[in-house]
Amino acid sequence: MLSSPRYIEDIFSDFYHASIFDIDIQHQDQSASQSFYASILDSKPLTQNQANFLLKILDKYKVVMARHGLDYQDDIKTPKWKSPFRIIDLTKSIWVEQDEHTVPVVCMKFPYQIKAAFESEFRDLVNGTWDHERKMRRVSIYKCNLIQLHDFSVKHNFEIDDTLLIALGEVEEIWAAPEEISPASALIADWVTLLNSSNETNLWWNEHCTGNYSKDLMLAKSMGYCYEGMPFSTVEKIAASQSNAFWIKTNKELLDLHHRVGGKMCIVLDRVSDTINWLTKFAEDIDRSDINRNKVRVCFRAEKGAKTDINEWIKDNGFGGKVEDGDILIFEQKPAKWLFKEQDSVTLLVTNNIYPPTSIIAKDWFNTHPCVIFLGDIKPSEQKGQPIVEL
Repeated sequence: MLSSPRYIEDIFSDFYHASIFDIDIQHQDQSASQSFYASILDSKPLTQNQANFLLKILDKYKVVMARHGLDYQDDIKTPKWKSPFRIIDLTKSIWVEQDEHTVPVVCMKFPYQIKAAFESEFRDLVNGTWDHERKMRRVSIYKCNLIQLHDFSVKHNFEIDDTLLIALGEVEEIWAAPEEISPASALIADWVTLLNSSNETNLWWNEHCTGNYSKDLMLAKSMGYCYEGMPFSTVEKIAASQSNAFWIKTNKELLDLHHRVGGKMCIVLDRVSDTINWLTKFAEDIDRSDINRNKVRVCFRAEKGAKTDINEWIKDNGFGGKVEDGDILIFEQKPAKWLFKEQDSVTLLVTNNIYPPTSIIAKDWFNTHPCVIFLGDIKPSEQKGQPIVEL
């Protein structure tokens, strides 16, 4: 009586154990075998392509395995599978969901093959909300460019729902009359005034604006209300720009800007630079400015045993003391976490590095802060989609 064929999943489990303890398989097959074994162990169905690849591995080693007592040559000729193959969802669709209690959300569903193209074009949406249960990407309608999303969907043959087309029509109406809708700030009767703002925003503005032209322009920019007038001064150029990154070449220009806009200035130094020489030059320029050096705080120290005189230099130059009393706070490589307790506490975020920071906490802050200054005579390196404006 002939025995019935064995399930391929069971055969492969025996194959995997043999490949670990009895024979060596080629390096390029090891990771694939481990992945297939993990799926079988977790009872996860394979796709048709994965099943074909698995059979190729078994076929490749059928002779050597037979010599070690695992003969499956007849089984792989007419393979019998324990579980049906998993069907890959190739749906490509986009729509908008909304109820009376939530912000409208753009929903996108597409196969893995489009993932790289999507993330390349929409870098700011890479970390958008992923709905694991429904296997789709979700993003607030106010945090994405609907027109760009629509163009991407057309290019990749998405099924486009009417809900997206309705939302798109509303956006195009707004774009057709930006002067009536877009938030902006302007100088009216010698006062910085917000345009196209809500009543709630106006109430907050009236409580926090200072009457100081430069300070209020910077405050308006931090709220997303860019200056719509013709920019001439450094502050106006910053306030008018849609970018948040700027290049200033000298300490004098930076200190003049800080003097005008007030608030706290946080400087994040490049760790590989000559810190003491940089601080010495900065201290000399502080003394030539209208800024009191007692308001400068160096907020880092060398570790015990480090071969540097930085701790003595800080003490000799009076740049220690209580951090909360400082207006210019200097850090090395990354800022302190306590700075994030008040999101608007730092007016100017500065670095002497020509590249954005690699520290995750610093990188996120540099990406989102309304005014980031790259300081130095070497032109900073622009990142894709993040232009740096020379002042």
